[in-house]
Amino acid sequence: MKNLRHTTITLFEHQFRSFTEMDMDSEHPLILGIEQLNQSQGKDLVILQRKGIKATQFVGVIRTGQITLQILPKIDYSSEGDANAALFSAPHNQATSSATSNLLFLLSYALDLAVYEKEIAGLSHQALDWSEFLTRLLASDLHRLMKRGLLQNYITREDRLPVMRGRWRIEQQLIRQPHVKHRFDVRFDEFSPDIFINQVFRLTVENLLFQTRDPGNRRMLTDVYDWLSPVRKLGFVSSSDLDRVIFTRLNEHYRPVFNLARMFLEHSTPLLSVGNTKTFAFVFDMNLLFERFVGGFLARQWQAIFPTQWEEIQTRFQANERSFYLAKRTSDEKSVFKLIPDILLENRWGQQTRLVVDTKYKHLNPEQRKLGVSEGDFYQMLAYLKGLECPRGLILYPQTASRTKLYERFEVKHQDAFISAATINLRQPLQDVDVLIQEFRELFTQILQFPA
Repeated sequence: MKNLRHTTITLFEHQFRSFTEMDMDSEHPLILGIEQLNQSQGKDLVILQRKGIKATQFVGVIRTGQITLQILPKIDYSSEGDANAALFSAPHNQATSSATSNLLFLLSYALDLAVYEKEIAGLSHQALDWSEFLTRLLASDLHRLMKRGLLQNYITREDRLPVMRGRWRIEQQLIRQPHVKHRFDVRFDEFSPDIFINQVFRLTVENLLFQTRDPGNRRMLTDVYDWLSPVRKLGFVSSSDLDRVIFTRLNEHYRPVFNLARMFLEHSTPLLSVGNTKTFAFVFDMNLLFERFVGGFLARQWQAIFPTQWEEIQTRFQANERSFYLAKRTSDEKSVFKLIPDILLENRWGQQTRLVVDTKYKHLNPEQRKLGVSEGDFYQMLAYLKGLECPRGLILYPQTASRTKLYERFEVKHQDAFISAATINLRQPLQDVDVLIQEFRELFTQILQFPA
């Protein structure tokens, strides 16, 4: 087995690569690291087989030592690219480059990141995988912002001091140590950088310093880490903790880089050790990423997609307030089988649901009578329509490898309702947003029967 150093091996989702192709064996530190990651996560991020490895629906980066396994979705678009070509060949590199650009575009909408088109276009000219590229964005933004000074705010502190400061907590002092007369239990407000958003940044920077292999990223992250030295270290933060951050006109300029930090914290696994080698993963489930991308794109491009004559239409994303239960248990009257629709198109007045959209990251098959729409997906949409008293539903899929746009409309028997199955093309340069905007507009025009 050769020693591959500073090497990035790229697989595409659900793709198999043999140990021979990757120039390693089953005892390679990367393979042992994947095995431990799978065990720690309770699921297969990558499937280990006797003769090689196979990617799943999880895309992202797994890094062990100096070896990086990069898994990309099949959303490449280069006419000269071939995801199935030999590793490191020109066609494989072309497919990798175009899929990487499109993945960054998906992330920018799904997670509300400030990843701009010119930065995505410039990725092909940098020797960075896409996770290092996102690290570069966070490091450079934090470096630029914090070079001017850290965010600060008033925080309430309690302490025992030799001088009076703020409010004297005399009751507390009398209870705890009434005989001590030369120190005071006090509560006071202090203007300090030790606030929660800075604590989040410190935790993110600490994690990335362990993970990055790029010298430029490490230099900037080290500077930021030094500037954040007055800030307390957090052990762990949950998504609900991150929801506590409130943006105002004073800190709004930190929102994009905070979203990047949140992405790293929510999608990175803990650092694991296999012998003397460290392993970590930074991964996304494409099922969830596709759903969030569609919702994020519709939200951000709403005015461009929906012309003025559709102004009575509004959208709801992950509409928990419009969720409902399919049944209740007769034994105790408890509701069961809760359904939360992905996206709703409603009348702005009257709350009438015009269209239910459910996203599925699966591939349709034009050769099949049902196009490959599963019975489970169809029945779920039927339940949405009945529960929400809506006449139209759309099950939205990514475009298949054939690159042929698919659309079919199914009339539901014994019910005045129609369910459409359609694809949206992710195998094109997605930074050309006008093409995607037009696709969505044509699709909704067709389903809702609005004037074009």
